[in-house]
Amino acid sequence: MPYDENIPIELQLLRLGSDIDGTAIARYSIEGDYWPRYCIMDALDDVDTMDISGAIEETLHSILDNGGTQDDVRRIMGLVPESEIEPDTLESGEYTSIDLGLCLDGALLSFNELVSSEIDPHDVLNDQQIENIQTAFNNLEPEHRLPASKLMSQHSFTGWQAYQVCKAFESGLDSDTIDLIANPELNHAQMRELRLIAQRTPFADPHGSPYNYDIFKTLATGEMDAGKLHVARNLMQFADFGGIPFDREWLHLDPEQARALAYAIRDDVPIDALEGYASGKYPAHLMEAIRMALNEGAEQQDIARLLNPALSEEQAWNFCSVICSGRFSPEQLDVLCDPSKPADYIQAMRSGFVYGLDTTTVLRYADGRFLPEQMDAIYIAAGDESLTPEMLDVIADPSLDPDSMTALKVSFQQGATIADVQHEKQDMQGSIKEDAVKSSTLHDVARESRDASARLGSDNRESKAAEREELE
Repeated sequence: MPYDENIPIELQLLRLGSDIDGTAIARYSIEGDYWPRYCIMDALDDVDTMDISGAIEETLHSILDNGGTQDDVRRIMGLVPESEIEPDTLESGEYTSIDLGLCLDGALLSFNELVSSEIDPHDVLNDQQIENIQTAFNNLEPEHRLPASKLMSQHSFTGWQAYQVCKAFESGLDSDTIDLIANPELNHAQMRELRLIAQRTPFADPHGSPYNYDIFKTLATGEMDAGKLHVARNLMQFADFGGIPFDREWLHLDPEQARALAYAIRDDVPIDALEGYASGKYPAHLMEAIRMALNEGAEQQDIARLLNPALSEEQAWNFCSVICSGRFSPEQLDVLCDPSKPADYIQAMRSGFVYGLDTTTVLRYADGRFLPEQMDAIYIAAGDESLTPEMLDVIADPSLDPDSMTALKVSFQQGATIADVQHEKQDMQGSIKEDAVKSSTLHDVARESRDASARLGSDNRESKAAEREELE
């Protein structure tokens, strides 16, 4: 006999969750009822001698005790409340009372045990589904077993997906929310993150804010991978904890931007600053620098210096550092927060201001002629009030390295005249040129040596090739 397609899946789930081999399924009919009804019976019972009402009653309790409903009982077994039975039927006694005020509304016309080929669950469920159903029965509280295993029977979940579905039931989430999580198109990691969002934030409450629940439904579409969902979850938790409305646009931030925003919310950054964060136009490193500056008490006019998406990470942190130091005037900050200057130039100019130099002097040597290391040596010299501008002009020569500049400064400090130091500088420059020539010569010799070796190797290969030809 082929499988009976009318068998309610709940009965197969109950058999798989308890004793599949020790049970069978019976089909029965009720007078005035045009649908076949079913119950579970002991496989060893004989329908001619068994307690049929007892089998129906036991099935009733199995359904209700494992998370089934009164509607399930009516649909599967044809049981109705006694209050719904017609008075004439009650008076005639042509009904069967089962338990809990539920009855068969009419006389039992037939009761037949189905053969094994008609009830084999493998005809409607694959092995993985059966394993998932048994996992649900073995791990969940009774009230969750049927609802969870019904989902297992409707979808081909992997074992790990089934585990997350079970965890969702275990967490006591609303059935509508669980349906969103139990989407077979989601992988188990996405399911996990959605479950944690539902557990730890108010966004998955279908009876709460429609705006929040709509955001959760957007997350459940599967468009975001588990990593992005994890970041979104952290952001939602921080927003909820801080009492800040969650902006849907925040979902478009990349993971690093979202993480930076979460930290900003955690640190209670002013709400108008958060609106700037949420735009998505600032890279994460800049958002972090802005957050740090706000934490250090920077005012709006100084924060404005950081609101440039083109700033590199090094520039952003340099700007943040000088703003938060509190030691520079607005005029100096204008110089130090110049986005056209590379980060190492900014660092050198900062040193110049720290050495007590005025803006004009600092800018004079930050015109691109000098490397940052040279600038630092010049600024140190310029900070020595015993050196005249003419002396500084001798020291500030782009052809000199920082050590040479420092040596000239020391000569001036020891009382040497400008003429003496000029002569010393000429000797330095000559030495630098000589070293450059030597270096060039050494490179030439090395190159000639490599070329000779290459030619020798080529000659040897050609000679050996000729010898092989002679031998052949």
